Amino acid sequence: MLERVDDGLVIRVTGGDVWVRIGPDLVVCSLRGRFRVKEKDLQVVAGDRVVVRRAPGSAALEKVHPRSSWLSRHADRERGSRLVVANVERLFVVASLGEPPPHPEFLNRVLAAAEWGHAPALVVLNKTDQGAPAEAAAFRAAYEAAGYTVMETSAVTGAGVDALAERVGSGVHVFVGESGVGKSSLVNRLDPDLGLVVGDVRERTGRGRHTTAYSQLFPFRDGYLADTPGMQTFRFPGDDPDEVAACFPEIARVEAACRFHPCSHTHEPGCAVKAEVDAGAIAASRYASYAEIVRDLRERAANKRW
Repeated sequence: MLERVDDGLVIRVTGGDVWVRIGPDLVVCSLRGRFRVKEKDLQVVAGDRVVVRRAPGSAALEKVHPRSSWLSRHADRERGSRLVVANVERLFVVASLGEPPPHPEFLNRVLAAAEWGHAPALVVLNKTDQGAPAEAAAFRAAYEAAGYTVMETSAVTGAGVDALAERVGSGVHVFVGESGVGKSSLVNRLDPDLGLVVGDVRERTGRGRHTTAYSQLFPFRDGYLADTPGMQTFRFPGDDPDEVAACFPEIARVEAACRFHPCSHTHEPGCAVKAEVDAGAIAASRYASYAEIVRDLRERAANKRW
């Protein structure tokens, strides 16, 4: 084979290897040089569209095309954001009605990061066979008020899985959730041939085992399913506290009515956002997550100055 240059899709990145789908071929490229830099624009992750130069016995990345959307999170070790997956057509943020129970702070941080990365998201409430209908209704109300679609599923009984499958079309569709919420089980339900490793929930902590070590794409219908590593914590990837309000749709919709501009929506009198929270139009759990992210970014900025 003579040297050739092709466009491809990154399926996974493990260690120093980048697995790229080029037509029917799966090509392994070495991750080296400038692509090892941890800046967002130079990281390479599953979902990236890339240019590969191939020669007999070797393959090398030449370029990463601009991303249309992405999911990333703050990583303390890298003192910046770490990409999780790129070019997201739809992000399924999975919570559990059973064990582990829903953790709004985690969900809200992932949803805010999705907004920040221009990744369309919806919420999946899994393990509905383990909880009461009233619990599911209360959960659904908070996120539907924010403008998100909420889908109820059970990877055990199969309830809601067909409706979930209808949401998966062309492009990259990503499942994200805390360890143990059943996201890998849901992906297996969508395509039993995948055979993803599924972990149990530890009895003592109620937390799941990490069964996915890295983001990986799997062909599904006209697109790809992406399973991501189970996470116990998730920190907002941005640096500017003033960007956070735009990442909470229900806050962004009403903040123009605030008395002061700019308004942090934390202490100012005449704040339209706080009035909506007091009236129950914005879920208190959502507002608490917004305020916590703002505090986190301010502390992060203060620590950088010293």
